[in-house]
Amino acid sequence: MLAKLIAFVFIVYLIKQFLYPYFMVVTKKQKNQLRQYAKMQKEEERKRATREKKRKIAFKFAKPFMSEPKEEELKKLLTRLNKDKYPEEVVLEQITYMGIGVLVSLIMFTANRTLGLVSALFIVLGWFYPVDELRKEYEKKNTDVAINFPEFYSMVFYQYSKSVNIYLADVIRDYLPNASENLADELGVMLDNIDYADEEYALRQLKRRVPKHFIIKFCDIMETRLRGYDNVSQMQYLKNEIDAFRVTELEKELARRVSRNNVIQVTLIAVLVVYIFIFYMFEIVESLKMFQ
Repeated sequence: MLAKLIAFVFIVYLIKQFLYPYFMVVTKKQKNQLRQYAKMQKEEERKRATREKKRKIAFKFAKPFMSEPKEEELKKLLTRLNKDKYPEEVVLEQITYMGIGVLVSLIMFTANRTLGLVSALFIVLGWFYPVDELRKEYEKKNTDVAINFPEFYSMVFYQYSKSVNIYLADVIRDYLPNASENLADELGVMLDNIDYADEEYALRQLKRRVPKHFIIKFCDIMETRLRGYDNVSQMQYLKNEIDAFRVTELEKELARRVSRNNVIQVTLIAVLVVYIFIFYMFEIVESLKMFQ
């Protein structure tokens, strides 16, 4: 009986290994995953085709509306923000928003001349909106990097104050897991630049990408140190300055939160007052109807 049981187990195992795959190649879960993957691929292909059509239209019609300085500015912004766009696409968005503004103005003008003239402002706003959004995002990213930079500098200062034989790329790799998203992007680009050339080149590029006060001073100090000068005192002075900046930013953030909470409280009180006023107005009206 034991031999028959073992033989039966082996037969079942062989059937499962050699015959079962012919009838059931994939499981139901795998089929659902494959269907989901195929659906995602089709959606991605559709988005890619739409993006290509949009780019062809942009290169064809938006080029005459773009000067060379504007093209350079848009290239800088898009590269800095890691946007998968061309400057011509941004100009096409400007033309589209401006066209929507013209259409809204014409509709309003047919209804009321004053409204039509007022709504003509949307034409100007539509033209400036895409570029202004890119500039705001660019400035927000630089500000976020500057705010989170003190933590990174504290680690750099600690390492360099202990030993002069420190490789900046090693410090960056140690800090990367704790970095914010925007600062991690910048440090990743720094590592690529160090691998491509050297530390001095990476520091120069960082100054160009994030032209903030503390980051420029940090790059200058590190470049001086790379030339063989001992500038621990300057690093200490910059650390004190950055610590003061960090405290100031935290105080500003606390003040913003307090102000936001006060606004929310005042808004809630105003809504409650309006609700009570409307409630008693209805009560008074109902009372007057009863006496009538």
